[in-house]
Amino acid sequence: MLSLVKRNILVYIRDKMAFFMSFLSVVILLVLYQVFLGQIQLDAIKESMGTATVSSPVIHMVNLWLVAGLTTIVSLTSTLGAFSVMVSDREKKLNEDFEISSCPSWKLELSYIIAAVILGTLVTILCFFFGVLLFNGFNYLQIFSFPDFLKILGLIVMSCLLSAAIVLPFLSLIKSGSAFSTLSTIIGTLIGFLSGVYIAIGSVGSVLAQVMTWFPMTQMNAMLKNVLMSHSLHKVFAEAPQSVENEYKISYGLALRTINNHTLSNNEMLLYVSMCMIGLLTIYMLLKKGMRYGK
Repeated sequence: MLSLVKRNILVYIRDKMAFFMSFLSVVILLVLYQVFLGQIQLDAIKESMGTATVSSPVIHMVNLWLVAGLTTIVSLTSTLGAFSVMVSDREKKLNEDFEISSCPSWKLELSYIIAAVILGTLVTILCFFFGVLLFNGFNYLQIFSFPDFLKILGLIVMSCLLSAAIVLPFLSLIKSGSAFSTLSTIIGTLIGFLSGVYIAIGSVGSVLAQVMTWFPMTQMNAMLKNVLMSHSLHKVFAEAPQSVENEYKISYGLALRTINNHTLSNNEMLLYVSMCMIGLLTIYMLLKKGMRYGK
């Protein structure tokens, strides 16, 4: 198993240009988010406050909101990108060579998943640190305690596991590199909207807001925002009524409400995300089983 996982990782990083481009795309996203999405939120805050400028704590808070969203997106796109090894093996019929040998098919499938989650986690962690350093500076990392970093790491790993579970049912139908590229483009575009990164959940209608609320990556994004932004929220809203802070959390996806106005707790979101992962992996296994019987 370990040798298969190592092989999949080495095959992925062997294409140095593709590996470099995955990091370059992260840098491009960071810059675009800062220029466009960050400015949109800052303008909205200025308008609500009736001022022409905002304080540095507000800017830091908005930057962390962007970093949380970017981290969520990269956890999915980087994990999906690492599955290119699996698709390439199918296209070249290498998976059949493995299956003819003494290697069980389940072990081969699991090696692809483990390799993709490891690679996705590493890229996402680098993205998180680079985002904080680029937007708020190295000193800003000191506001996070060791338990905070453990929570962030745990959420990143869980987000990559969820990402793998989300894309696997789709990947079971993909057998060519061109189809994989198309799927990557579609998923990479949709994930930003459905998880409330490109548009704030408070700016859409109630029906779409509920769709976004129950999309599991949105809940991962909300949990990550709450960890990253807790110190900034306390500083920015220290002298404001609690209702103002609550309104901000709801508008920008830190607090997710159900259709009956129940605010989801972290434990509820963790349970829901875990159930989604189990359900999606079950669907993937059923699809693979059906394909084997169909041969």
